[in-house]
Amino acid sequence: MSCLIADCLIIIFNDLRGKASSLYSCILVNSYWCRIAMPILWKVPFEFDIGNWDSLSNRKLYNLIFYLLPTFSKKLLLDNNIELPTIQEFSNQPLFNYISFSSQVPPNFINNMINNLIKKEDGFNKYKETGKKYLLEQEIYKLFINNCKDIKCFNWQTTQPLSQFHGAPTCFSQLHSLIIDLNFVTSRELFAMSQICQNIEELSIFECYDDIPGLIWFIDTQKILRSLYLHFKSFKKQCLGLSEVIERKASTLRKFSIEPWIISLSPKFLPSLINLQHLELKNYSASDVMDIFRESEWGESLSLASFPNLQYLETVFLPFSKECDLIEKSNGNILDIDIYICRMCNQDPNYTKKLIKAISTNCPNIERLIIEVELEDLHGIKEILINCSRLIKLNLSINNEDELECDEILKIIVKFSPETLHEIIFCANFIFTLDGLIDFFENWKGRKPLIFTYEEKYFTDDFRMIIKKYFDEGVIKKQSFF
Repeated sequence: MSCLIADCLIIIFNDLRGKASSLYSCILVNSYWCRIAMPILWKVPFEFDIGNWDSLSNRKLYNLIFYLLPTFSKKLLLDNNIELPTIQEFSNQPLFNYISFSSQVPPNFINNMINNLIKKEDGFNKYKETGKKYLLEQEIYKLFINNCKDIKCFNWQTTQPLSQFHGAPTCFSQLHSLIIDLNFVTSRELFAMSQICQNIEELSIFECYDDIPGLIWFIDTQKILRSLYLHFKSFKKQCLGLSEVIERKASTLRKFSIEPWIISLSPKFLPSLINLQHLELKNYSASDVMDIFRESEWGESLSLASFPNLQYLETVFLPFSKECDLIEKSNGNILDIDIYICRMCNQDPNYTKKLIKAISTNCPNIERLIIEVELEDLHGIKEILINCSRLIKLNLSINNEDELECDEILKIIVKFSPETLHEIIFCANFIFTLDGLIDFFENWKGRKPLIFTYEEKYFTDDFRMIIKKYFDEGVIKKQSFF
């Protein structure tokens, strides 16, 4: 019976994980509840930190961390003139090794705690402050790494040599999701960590700038890499070694994302991504700063590439507008499309029409669509609504420099959209008449309540009254403006 009660309590306490104050109240009921609830409370206690030393709950949490530092760490800090807070809350030894319950080594929490303590002590003495921060950070990371067991996710944004700390193999060996910020992490440390972490499934790398040997080796050692995100700080140097290691890992990759310059990589790996399900290619810079040769290289590779299992496609300013090619070779598996076309870069004035045709013809299972349209593309939107019978969300923007009214799109949506559609977002430059909106909402009655989002600058008080009326009547489930 006691085991059954414990199992029930665990279920209840896990449901309260997002409500720290309620879970804390349960801990105070009795020692039995305390022993069961405490590990759950401390599994992710640092998500609630707001970086404010003057917050009573944060101050208590910070002080507890300082209290749990081993004696030799406290002595080292004191010997280097780092005065830890006077801890009055704890007259006896802690009842638990709280850190051992944690599933996190929390860099933001650690950084907030250090900044608050050192700033209070040293004011604006920059060089003194920097040295003390590094030493205090070192001892706190050692505390977590020595006590946390088999964490699953980690955001690596420190210059500390984490792999050298006692307990690192136990702490990091089961990582499956890792974020690396190359502003902090060195090639040498990546080489060292690759001996510990070889089963990363989701890898995100920020501030890429070159073919870093340690990074290439780290990626190469991963046995089951499913997702790779790359954020580049420059497009001036093309990372050929990084492209080659992606090609070697292509068979396991299901998700690949790159921004803000895709030409930072050679596209030679694209044809190897035969099992890809999720693709994000975001090219935010204007074309006049791009390398035309490398853009052409990407255009040719995208024409040749085929992703028959693709379910999610997101592109921004894709060179030579190759979205149609990708969609047509997706075997009808795409569920989600988010496409932003650069009109200045696109040489084909009819490309939007071709893109809409490709979606209506090749994406029968699509559930979410984000796309820019022209007023003359409305027949194409009708075809999408008729052919894509599982569409749930439709997000449209329009190039409407002449500020023409767009009531026709409302008529098409209400007449031809599938029953599954219940979220509509009208972004930039859609202009509707009051009568057009009333007619739309009247004809929507009897269908699934609508999540409706619209650009606020075109809404008068009369429009708001109409929206409120149909919200009160349950035609609109949720409304928002931007």
